Amino acid sequence: MDDDTTVVRRGGVAKRRLGYARGAMQIEPFDAAHLDGIVECVTAVWSEHNVIARALGVTADEYRPVAERMCRAALASGMGLMLREPRADRVMGFHICGDLVDELPAEAHKEQHGTPRMQRWAALLSRGLRWYLDRYHAQQPLRRGEVFYMDIGGTRPELRGDGWSSRMIVQAALTLAVPRGYQRLLAIATHPHSVHKARTTPGATNHEIRFADLEDPDLSKITEPDAVIVSVMPLPSRPTG
Repeated sequence: MDDDTTVVRRGGVAKRRLGYARGAMQIEPFDAAHLDGIVECVTAVWSEHNVIARALGVTADEYRPVAERMCRAALASGMGLMLREPRADRVMGFHICGDLVDELPAEAHKEQHGTPRMQRWAALLSRGLRWYLDRYHAQQPLRRGEVFYMDIGGTRPELRGDGWSSRMIVQAALTLAVPRGYQRLLAIATHPHSVHKARTTPGATNHEIRFADLEDPDLSKITEPDAVIVSVMPLPSRPTG
């Protein structure tokens, strides 16, 4: 088979790999030439592997319009990173960010106008965002350029565990957030790995929404992870001079 396919084992579980070496991947800004591939990657990864999407039964067809809106917005604002395998010119991962001023109406739109399952998903995220606003902006209104919102990110299953998601998070903070002068980073963690990272990251202020406490009959059954984490981190000042 001419695809450099190998099988590696992690924890006794066989995992098929397709010759994607660490050094072969490139983290790059979104560009128009790869927009369709980015949308396809976001749709596949998020609808098939996101904990909430699976619990609610969100389909790829249902999620694709949401993915396309997010990707186009990130392309326009310069707030998206893709993980690309140059040899096949295939998008293997993504990280979508934005200014919280723009993200609040986007979530409200999904909650009001999305499909019933997307509305339930958006309602959970909106609950986390309301906690943030009540905690940090009860006295001072939110301003554009203040809060860098890490919306969604992920990689295709064959790259899981290789650290690419963490690399994209760091690169987004250092190349997208800090140079623009953002003061604070906000993320809502729902994946078991990202929840663990949020709980163990020094300096993070976290708010937990336990799945078992939710009234939604499907979301309340999620046990891994046991909670959604709304995580807030201060950002270093933009370099001067």
